[in-house]
Amino acid sequence: MDSKEFGLVAAQQLFQVEDLHYGFWDLDDEINLSNWKIAQKKHTDFLFKYIEQNIGNKDKSKLLDIGCGVGKTTVKLLNKGFQVDGLVPYPWMAKYARDITQKHKSNNCGEIYECMFEDFPTSNLSQKYHMLFFSESFQYVNMRLSFDVINKIIEENGCVIIFDFFKKDNIEGKSPLGGGHSIGEFYKIVKEYDYKILEDIDVTKNMSPNMQIVSDVIVDRLIPFANTLDKFLLARHSKIYKIIKWLGKKKINKIQFKYSKDRDAKNFEKYKTYRLIVLNK
Repeated sequence: MDSKEFGLVAAQQLFQVEDLHYGFWDLDDEINLSNWKIAQKKHTDFLFKYIEQNIGNKDKSKLLDIGCGVGKTTVKLLNKGFQVDGLVPYPWMAKYARDITQKHKSNNCGEIYECMFEDFPTSNLSQKYHMLFFSESFQYVNMRLSFDVINKIIEENGCVIIFDFFKKDNIEGKSPLGGGHSIGEFYKIVKEYDYKILEDIDVTKNMSPNMQIVSDVIVDRLIPFANTLDKFLLARHSKIYKIIKWLGKKKINKIQFKYSKDRDAKNFEKYKTYRLIVLNK
């Protein structure tokens, strides 16, 4: 298990959820960890609405869930009668997803690909996809390489749905929030690859409250525990621990910056734009 996999496992256990995607919050919702699972369901329902609107004949059209995680969304779609495969680069997640999608294999769907999307085995594909969707996974791919892959595996007139956040361009100051591609660069690439934007819905205000949840858990719980552990190890193993801490100084500073108190809803809305985008070739 590499560091990214470890981080995902730790986050799942810390937040006590199966899926790590954002919650979709209505303006009058009470923002707390207890309501996060309800908000996550709203997030899934919002995504499914646009999948269903753009899929056409779900009995004949195949979907690819890019960045499917442990396969929960993939299974929900399979249970709704969709033909859908999943893709995830992490071995333990791929194994989990394969286990829960196994009963759907007889329908020529439910395949779980264990690779980065840029490395998708395009030559081995027996049937092209009518729809590809990225649910909070587009931020991790190389945009140009991914559109090259998309062009090889999507049907003529197929759709691509991206439900993720992007970086706003030309915003003053340094963002305390990492991740996301430039929204301007994205629009430029979409145009270069000759895709038409059918939907482009800004849901940033519905997603920004998740920053409060992260702050409550990370800042109020995890960091105080880490500080206590730091003092304990320093007292028990002073010399060795000081050397280890010095070697990992850059990493520690990066983590402290990433999870600073400025990682909040206000700055998310300032520096990020969370969108549901439907593309058609």
